[in-house]
Amino acid sequence: MIFKKYIYSFLVVSIIFCQNSGQEYRRTGIHNGNLVKTIFGNWGVVGQPGYLGPRGAWINENNGYIGDVSLLVGAEVTAPNQNGDPITFHSVVVCPIDRPFLGPKEQSTSGVPWGFEPVSGYMNESQEFIAMSTIPSSWPSSWPDKDYSWNGKWNGFFGQDVQNIQQESFYVMDDNNDEEFNFSQNNQWGVEFKPDPNNLNLNGLGLEVKVRGMQWGQFLAQDCIFWLYEITNKSSTDYNKVVFGELVGTYVGVTGTDDSAQEYNDDWSFFDVNENITYTGDFDNDCTSNPNWVGDVGMVGYAFLESPGNPYDGIDNDGDALGFGAAPIFEESDFDEVLIENGSSIVTIDSDFDRNILIMNEPNGATVSLNSQGNNIEIILGETILVEGNIIDNNGDLVVNPNAYDGIDNDLDGLIDENYYLHYRQRKVDQDGNVLFDILNPRYFINYLSGEGLNNPMIDENRFDGIDNDGDWDSTYDDLGTDGLANTNDSGEGNGFPDAGEPNFDETDPDESDQIGLSSFDYFVPADNFPHSDDEAIWDRMTPGFFDVPSSISNGLPLSGEDGDFIFTSGYFPLKAGQTERFSIALVYGENQSDLLSNKKTVQSIYDQDYRFPPPPSKPTLHAVPGDEKVTLYWDRVAEEEMDPVLKEFDFQGYKIYKATDPNFNDVRNITNANGVIEGYSPIAQYDLKDDIGGYFYPSQELFESSQGYTFFLGDSTGLVHQFIDTDVQNGRTYYYAVVAYDNGDPESMFPSENSKLISILNSGDILLDKNTAFATPSSAAAGYNLDENINISHFGPATGNLSIEIIDETQLSGHEYEVTFFDTSMDSIDNDLDNEIDEIDDEYVPMTSFYNVLNLNEKNERIALSDTFYYNLENTNILPDYFFLEKPNGFEISANDYEVDFENGRVRLNSIDNELSGTDLFARYLYYPVYKSPYIKGSPWVSETDDAQVFDGVSITFNNDWDISYIEQESYWVSSLDENYIFSLGLQDVNSIVAQKMPNNYVISFDENLGLSYSLDLSAFPDAVESNVATNFKVFDLTNNVNVPYLFLDYGRAGKIDGNDIIYFYEKDINDNYHFSWNISFFDNGLQNPIKDYTYGDSLFLSVSKPFSSRDTLYFQTNLPEVNFEKSINELSDVRVVPNPYVAATKFESPLPPGVTSGRGERKIEFQNLPSDATVKIFTSRGQHIRTLSHSGNIHSGTISWDLKTKENLDIAYGVYFYVVESLSGVKKGKIGIIK
Repeated sequence: MIFKKYIYSFLVVSIIFCQNSGQEYRRTGIHNGNLVKTIFGNWGVVGQPGYLGPRGAWINENNGYIGDVSLLVGAEVTAPNQNGDPITFHSVVVCPIDRPFLGPKEQSTSGVPWGFEPVSGYMNESQEFIAMSTIPSSWPSSWPDKDYSWNGKWNGFFGQDVQNIQQESFYVMDDNNDEEFNFSQNNQWGVEFKPDPNNLNLNGLGLEVKVRGMQWGQFLAQDCIFWLYEITNKSSTDYNKVVFGELVGTYVGVTGTDDSAQEYNDDWSFFDVNENITYTGDFDNDCTSNPNWVGDVGMVGYAFLESPGNPYDGIDNDGDALGFGAAPIFEESDFDEVLIENGSSIVTIDSDFDRNILIMNEPNGATVSLNSQGNNIEIILGETILVEGNIIDNNGDLVVNPNAYDGIDNDLDGLIDENYYLHYRQRKVDQDGNVLFDILNPRYFINYLSGEGLNNPMIDENRFDGIDNDGDWDSTYDDLGTDGLANTNDSGEGNGFPDAGEPNFDETDPDESDQIGLSSFDYFVPADNFPHSDDEAIWDRMTPGFFDVPSSISNGLPLSGEDGDFIFTSGYFPLKAGQTERFSIALVYGENQSDLLSNKKTVQSIYDQDYRFPPPPSKPTLHAVPGDEKVTLYWDRVAEEEMDPVLKEFDFQGYKIYKATDPNFNDVRNITNANGVIEGYSPIAQYDLKDDIGGYFYPSQELFESSQGYTFFLGDSTGLVHQFIDTDVQNGRTYYYAVVAYDNGDPESMFPSENSKLISILNSGDILLDKNTAFATPSSAAAGYNLDENINISHFGPATGNLSIEIIDETQLSGHEYEVTFFDTSMDSIDNDLDNEIDEIDDEYVPMTSFYNVLNLNEKNERIALSDTFYYNLENTNILPDYFFLEKPNGFEISANDYEVDFENGRVRLNSIDNELSGTDLFARYLYYPVYKSPYIKGSPWVSETDDAQVFDGVSITFNNDWDISYIEQESYWVSSLDENYIFSLGLQDVNSIVAQKMPNNYVISFDENLGLSYSLDLSAFPDAVESNVATNFKVFDLTNNVNVPYLFLDYGRAGKIDGNDIIYFYEKDINDNYHFSWNISFFDNGLQNPIKDYTYGDSLFLSVSKPFSSRDTLYFQTNLPEVNFEKSINELSDVRVVPNPYVAATKFESPLPPGVTSGRGERKIEFQNLPSDATVKIFTSRGQHIRTLSHSGNIHSGTISWDLKTKENLDIAYGVYFYVVESLSGVKKGKIGIIK
């Protein structure tokens, strides 16, 4: 079904903030979401600046493949010169890149770059990184293009905080700094073009570009990175001829900025016009002249995926209209000349590209004047012949009429730039006229005279037309509202119609663009033969239909290597004021050309699926705790709790734990496919669900062939864990860890996929981590370290189980007091047994444990600043509703009427705009639950995989819960004056089809000498609990809930008194006053000397039953804080040691050089271990000269100080013997160190 939304009238009140742009907002980022790793800059360049990171590297960060990749946008403009004469010129906006040029850079006479520059506000400007989905600290506090609800959320391609893409970057740039044609003195034409006369501060062409980098870590997609450009005309000028392109600087064999190896001189490049990919290799497949290169040499390709669309030309440019409605298809005769005469019908086009049909009623010989697309046209009826896009003879060469590229409907049929070699025959030739390919592949079009094709939504489809052109929006899965997220109740969610921002609709659906494809390729040698500052020369190179083949290529194979670069483009198309078009490429890699083209198929598949490559489960948040000869890992369960957003199913299967001494995990990348190509990594541990899915993934034949014989191990149904202790470590060595969640795949269509494992080491040595990665350097604790691990627990309530507190992370212990409470099935408002009945309505009235909570009883006092009605995110969620106070700094409490709190999400805001409290310092005092409504209690019947509980504040709770409600015989007994008592047993028996349920209560049956203490129930009145006239000398009392229990007495002996074979049935009331049968107790006189027992006042029978935790139970505990025991510290001072000693040249504990750094030897270090936390270490030469003093940080969890083998003047030390003195309140320790270089 095709949907279109019409908005008739609305009132929008908004505040528009003007975002600045310029060099001062330049930031860099590193994409390393899979095997492709590259530095990039937010001024439009990939692979630069080279000194800050890998340059289009593959597998190894020092194995760079590109010098630079940058965006080009050109437009034809007409503007008056100083004399008022209209001048048509071409402006090509470039990026300020670092590369060789033909002539000067594109810049002003004062050296200010002309071109794209980053826009402010789209990154955290207090740091140096581009906004990355995997680095929340790089996000701005608010996004300039979004409302306040996006604050603190990722500005994702698929919507608010939607991170289906495993690593995504986002930045915005514009051409406002490109003033070449905005001021007459800056250009040869003397024009002073203003793209928006109403905004004279807008310069350049008035273009804004949103740029996204996207990576997936699945092994089929691990060799590529996508770049998506969204280019918007922010001016008021309509540009009728626009072209987008990429400038590519090839450089296979580059590391950093060191060009001494000159590896750029033996590259070769070519393209596959059918696959729309250009690729580059190293001619001799040898980069050993670069000493930093590691391993074999592969190839890099530039796959052209998404071109701008032309929604105005009336032609199905991308060939996707079949099956969407009737439409004519081009025939050869459609490119014949047409005589315009009396009775002919023609089509004119206005400024909005609306078509108007005119019939020539004048006689032949008459001159008809008309206007189409702003052009005045005169036609002499009976004489004027019109034609467009036909084949003409150009000095013996058959070429397309140049009017197929002018953006004008020259033959007045309503079609703009129809092209025989593009829309009828797909034919491309090189610069020498050699045919690259020629196939008959006619396109659909709209016949504006007959009306055929007007109702086909995939001709001239548009990503901003409010129409689901391809009909793939599904209300079942995609009706998520404008934020693209389910269950947020935002605008448009669940309204039954597609809205902007929802999946598979307009801007989120690449298929809804009538793409024109790759239109030219220009190869040039040498690399500096690029006229960066000559807009007209660049425009000529971007002319559609031009394909330049390198002379060093013969029959698609290289004859030699050379230093050549290239441009590839897509155009022409109109870009009207306010219009947005997209352009995307993928950098894709392979071991050779065959492997490269195979990987390109995966790239194409991801694009064809609208980038909706089924993602792995959400990444768990990993914590790594270094200890003495061990590292403890623990992580959360978020991966297990979320649905696959593409497949719409829960497909989580398990976890893998990876460990390496290399941050890229290359030392465990060792699993190959059938061709010997390494594809996978070996984990140190794997845990998966206890189910019937396991062993090796068995794909379909097609899927198996696509993987080239690689498969995926799904696990051994071990069951899940969320903690792991690695004891195979050495103190002082840094280890890198990743915990990845993986899904179970689909044998017919999709391999299992697992999370990426991202770790970046910056040139500064700083380490950037993703949420599921960590690093740790094991070490002993400081001398005298002591922690009392015995935690006392106070229990108030009837449960017969118990719990214990396990310390997981000693560094996170708070010393706080906590309260543990429970939800149970009788009151948790959940249909636990999935029978469509909740709590007391059915058998959920039995209070079985369902969730637990942990409340931190230490008050949190947080300084906050509120801004009107915008939510402020507190440091914690799940706030206790009854304990939240907002105060001024002087302690004055603010009325709760002035603000509102979202307790569950930990947010607070003022109730009104312009509140006097807005912007002032305030303090929020509250209590919160670090764990709230968690079902993960060991043995729980409600959820699977509950072997461990959630970690909070460094501890987790181990539950020993009595899930099975049962009679405890050894704790049930008589208290009576008799020498012997009836034997009894407690059991269950249904009565009159009323099902009996085990109740977790203790009971006492009390006796009196006379009848009438209580009365048995009237069986005929069931299910009502109506007493009969049968009096008894006993009553039943519920000790757990302090209530009398109605009962049915089956009396087989003396009336109203207990005898052998008598039975009492308990009939208990729930909190809704509904009655249910529970236990029955049977009495026996077998073996008794006197079978008649007369129980009297003071005699009692106590019955004990096991009871799970429930809402009736509360427990309290307080954690202990670690401390330094002074006496112990003195005794352990003798354990201080130096590692390694002697130091010989280097040690395996040292980290290598950061990526891109080509000089130096990397880290050097010696460690002083087992130190007191207040220690200072003084180092002296053998002659007693003091060269360095090192001080301990005071962190009692580590007893280690590292020395970088430098003096206090930052000079490298010489080899020899050195002495050290450790000074502490615990004493003094002396020793010597041998340095052998």
